[in-house]
This record gives sequence, C-alpha cells and structure tokens, in this order.
Amino acid sequence: MQTRRLERLLATPPALRRTPQDTDPAAWSGRLRDVVERLARIDREPTTLTAAPAAESGGLWRQEITFRSPGRGPFAATLLAPPGDAPRPTVLVCGGRNAGLGKLTGAERPDHPDRNVAELLSHEGLTTLTLSYGVDGGLSTPGRAGRDEASLLAHAFAVTGRSLLGALTSDALGALEAIRSHPRVDGQRLAVFGHSLGAAVALHTALLAPRPLPLCTASHLGSYAVLYARLLTGHEGAVLPGILEYADLPDLYGAAGPAPLHVQYGTADPYLEADDAKAAAALIETSRAGYGEPAEIRELPMGHGSHVPKAARFLTRALSRPPVPPAGLPAQRLSFDAEERRAVLDRVDSALATGVLSQGPHTGDFEELTRTWTGTPGAAVSSGAAALEIALRIIDVRGRTVLVPVNTFFATAAAVVRAGGDVRFVDIELDGLGLDPGDLRTALDTHPDTAAVVPVHIGGLVSPALDDTLRLCRERGVPVVEDAAHAFGSRLGDRPAGAFGRFGAFSFFATKPATSGEGGLLTAPDDEDLERVRRWRDHGKSAHGSTLHDRPGSNWRISELHAAVGTVDVLRFADTLRDRQAAAVRYDELLGDLPGLRVQPVPGTCTSNYYKYLAHLDDPRRRTPLRRALRQRHGVSLAGEVYGELLCDHPYFADRTPHKAAGEFPRARWFADHHIALPLYPSLTPAEQARIADALRAELP
Repeated sequence: MQTRRLERLLATPPALRRTPQDTDPAAWSGRLRDVVERLARIDREPTTLTAAPAAESGGLWRQEITFRSPGRGPFAATLLAPPGDAPRPTVLVCGGRNAGLGKLTGAERPDHPDRNVAELLSHEGLTTLTLSYGVDGGLSTPGRAGRDEASLLAHAFAVTGRSLLGALTSDALGALEAIRSHPRVDGQRLAVFGHSLGAAVALHTALLAPRPLPLCTASHLGSYAVLYARLLTGHEGAVLPGILEYADLPDLYGAAGPAPLHVQYGTADPYLEADDAKAAAALIETSRAGYGEPAEIRELPMGHGSHVPKAARFLTRALSRPPVPPAGLPAQRLSFDAEERRAVLDRVDSALATGVLSQGPHTGDFEELTRTWTGTPGAAVSSGAAALEIALRIIDVRGRTVLVPVNTFFATAAAVVRAGGDVRFVDIELDGLGLDPGDLRTALDTHPDTAAVVPVHIGGLVSPALDDTLRLCRERGVPVVEDAAHAFGSRLGDRPAGAFGRFGAFSFFATKPATSGEGGLLTAPDDEDLERVRRWRDHGKSAHGSTLHDRPGSNWRISELHAAVGTVDVLRFADTLRDRQAAAVRYDELLGDLPGLRVQPVPGTCTSNYYKYLAHLDDPRRRTPLRRALRQRHGVSLAGEVYGELLCDHPYFADRTPHKAAGEFPRARWFADHHIALPLYPSLTPAEQARIADALRAELP
C-alpha cells in the first residue's frame, strides 16, 4: 500500500520545473534557488579560519586549515597549491562519502586511482581547498551497530527539521567566503568540484553561492525517483527533505547557470542507471536554455568514479575566462533568510489553521513589538496613508487648512484631501530636511484656521527644527501629526520618531526599513485617541464587535498575514538598524573626498535609520545622465529621490491648490533638484558599496 502511495507522489511533476512560459532563465533559477535555501536552512554565520604553518610536500604547497563559525564549531580543511607565491584560481573539492581528507589530498595512499582528486587538480595548476565533512567518529561505536554514520546523522538532522546536506553546504559556503582573502587564492576565480555525495554538496553550494561558480560533478546524475525509490542507491545525506515537490535533480543542475557546468557519469556505475542519466542530461539542457552556453555532460566508460583529466581541463578552461559578471545592484533588496521565512510561514499557518485572518493575535503582537521603537502605543492599519487619513479625520480637519512640507510624497497631502482638509505647502530647511520654522510661522499667521501641521521625517532624518515646529504649534493650539513613514527606529535626542505629536504615522511598505509587505501604524499617547483609531480602521464601528457604526470609517485593518511578516521583521529590526547604520558609515568613508558630490549630513542630535542615504550633486543637470550611466555601464541602480518633484508641481495640486510661486520654495526646490539616493539595505556588502563608490568616481568629474 505504501509503495503505491509513494509511486503516486513520485509521478507528480515538480512544481518549479521550467516550462516554455519561463522565458527568463534567471528569474526561474532565482525562484528555485530561494526554495533550495529555505529547505536547506543554510547557516550563513561568518566563518573564520586559522591556518597552520605551510609545508612543501610532493611538489605542492600544503597548508592545514581550521574553519570555525559560532554555530557550527570547527571543521578541518587542506589547501593545496602549485609552487609559487602568486594567487591561483581555486577549486573547492567535495569528495565522496568514503573519501577522507588525507586520501583526497594525497596525504594518505589513495585506495582508488582517482581518489586523490585534489592532489591531481593541484598538479594541473589549480589551488584546491578540500573540506572534512566531519561525519566519522562523532557517534558512539556501540550505538552505531555497524551502521553508516553519515546516514545516521542524516536521520538525526531530519528530526530537527534540518538536513545533513544543508549542514555540509553551510560549511562549504562559509569556507569559500573565508578563503577568498587567502594569499594563495584568487578570490575572483573560484569553482566547485564534487564526486558522489560530494557532488550533491558541490551542486547546492553553487546554487546558493553569492555569485555564479563554475561547477564540475561526477557520478551524480539521474532522477530522485530512480535513485531513491527504484535503485535505492541514493544517500540520505545527498538530498533536501521535500525538494521533489519543487524540483528534481536535473532541475537543480539547470538552475546552476549561467556559470559553466560539466557533469560526468559512468556507463558502468552500479549506483546510477544509464537511461535515467541520459534523460536527466536532456532535461538539464532544456532547463539551461537561454544561458548562451550548453552544459558539458559526458557519458564515460567508467564506474562510480571521476575522470580527473577531463575535470581538470574543464576547470582550467572555465577559470581562465573572465569571471561571470556580478549581478546588477538593485536600488532596493529585501531579504528574509531561510529561518526568518520559516518563522513567517509558521505564523501564517497558525492564522490559516485558526481561520482568524484579521485583528487577531499576530496584529496584537505586531503592535506590541513596534512600541519598542516608537515609545508610544499604536494601532496597526492597512498602510501609512491610512494612518495619516485616520489621524486627520479624528482631528476633524474638514474645511480647514492643513500645512504640509512641499517636499514629501503625494500620499501625505492626498490624506488631507480625503479627510476634507485644504492643503497648504511650507518650505523645508536643508540641515535636517524638516519644516522651515520661518516659513511655517508665516503660514500659520496667514492661515489662522489651521487644523493640523504634518512634519515629515525625510529619508529617516528627524530634524532638530522639529522642536521649533512643536513650539509654534503649541503656542497656537494646533495639533501635530508626524508623518514618520520613513523614520521607524530614528530618534531625535532620546525620543523616537512618532513620539512628538498627537499622532505618529508609520509605513511598513515593502521598501521601508521595517516591513509587513503592506501595512502601517498610527501611534498616540492618549488612550482615547488610540481607541478612536481602532474604531475608524474597522468601518467606524461604535464598539468592538458591534454591528452599529457611529463614524464613516473604512476597511483600514491590517491582515493577520501581513502582521505575521511585520512581526518577524520587527523582531530582527535591531540587527537591521545596526546594518543600515554600519553601511552608512562605510559610505561616509568611501565618498568623503569624491569631487562633485556632497553627502547629506545627519544633524548631531539625530540618530537616523538611513531609510535613504542622500548626497547632493554640485551640478543638478548631471542627475539623469548619471542614473543612466550607473545603470548601463556599472549595473548600479540608484534609489528613488525623496523627492524629485515638489507637491506644488504635481498636476493635481497645480490645478486645485493655491500656492506660492515656484521661486518661493527655494530650499525645497534646491534639494529636489540636486540630491540622489544611493542603494542602502542590510544585505548590502562592503564589496558592493566599494563597487558603487568606484562607479561614482568613474562617472563624476
């Protein structure tokens, strides 16, 4: 009965197999890689290395290395290099299950002619790094009862929801990143070789490496259905749990493009089936269509081994070419690692299981967690724009003036219009990009009917001029609604953004420093105001659960699914904020002396979340051609300005709202014309920032 059930499961095509509709191979590959990372639960903790003194042996330079990471502990490796001090193209060698470190590197007598593959490749002029898998000697001999330790470890990892393959791949990825700076290693020319079980490690390492890696494997080709259900030769440590729901083995090889690929299989291999391997080879070619270079798939008259000369020729040829260019640097890159995605999925699953999809426990958790960063209780809503509109409706701005900065996003002023108010614009000051106190005073005097003032914390800066705004409004009894859409986690002195006015409105849109995908938050220190927010967001119900309505509210609720995302993102926000601020410091160092560009300073009393890293061009006419040149010649996309057009220039307000002539907003217009925003996000690496700085130096005078 169970075998029939298994047969039905195996007959179901993988969900992410490439189809003719997948015309963009990179996009298809990206989707598959994301699934692989989630199933593998890769540990990307920083890996360090300790190197023993090197020695010459058998005509090669040999060094024993110990890698270490906080979670994985130490694991051993051997680095082999040809004579000479120059850095060489380097191959990570992943041996088969029975290939120990000594045999792979020639320190011990090989028990098969091709077992010492690392030694042989180094004699061909390549540096090799060979890892110990650490699957021998860790489990007690009596408990093993003669069983294979790697298989037992694979079962034990499965109990924890993880996989041995994921653990081995984590080691390989960490070691590759750590070895890049070794003096015998050309960190820009790395490749991966694997045999049998090691081929699975090599394949998954190539799939999940930050940049494309040439891949060479041997004795690891076919379909999971044949290897694990018919031949029963598949090793437990060579597969990710649940992978066949999404992809089969040849799909994974196909997704390893666009880097060069060489796959060997033997016609006399007792662990593979020749016809199954041929079918897999055809599927690999189909999956790689569009990459421009076909895979080298070699059917060879051998058993379960490796043809080292062919592998050496492929690796030498692949590593002699210019490296595959790095992917373009996007303006924004949102990243949830595998553990964080699993945490979101667990919360979504609980919402779906209970059927509570709105105003449930995840919304409450989200609201409570945000208070750590706002210092004020808040109610979660569907968007930052909804938060602004609710605040203005509670104040009741109908038929009265609301003052907003002329340099802000359209939603700030549109919320006033939807709430029935009349928008009037105020110039900004350039030190902290807040409302200009002098222009605000004039506007308040000109419009004695002002119902509210909406300062905006542009780019994550909370301007010291906010104190003047608060004083001027307090003197006239005008409430302040902070538009803190950019400023979650930013501070002025010891007070967080959102804690200064009667209300603080935050956005958790996908591009914001903290995100729920879609969502917002409205904070209020007054309990009655907060209760009003909850009524407005739920269609204006007169009480929770009531069927009666006493105000014209709307569906401004956040869903439990969005709150699940937001909860996980806010839980990691301390790390997010630290990474954004560290990236800003690196930019300060890289760009401090760049001609033609001046970095926007952060006022001394402000702690910015660096939603945007802003800089000013000496010549504003350079902005459009600079954006184009950076994208086309360097693959660097600048982030969106904040903002390139003043609100008074938008057709809606130009036609409907009286405002000063364009020359009356000199500071806002200067800022709108001159500034650019550089890519900045937690996953931005120092190397990527250096690449951005080099691109700017190449394009600016």
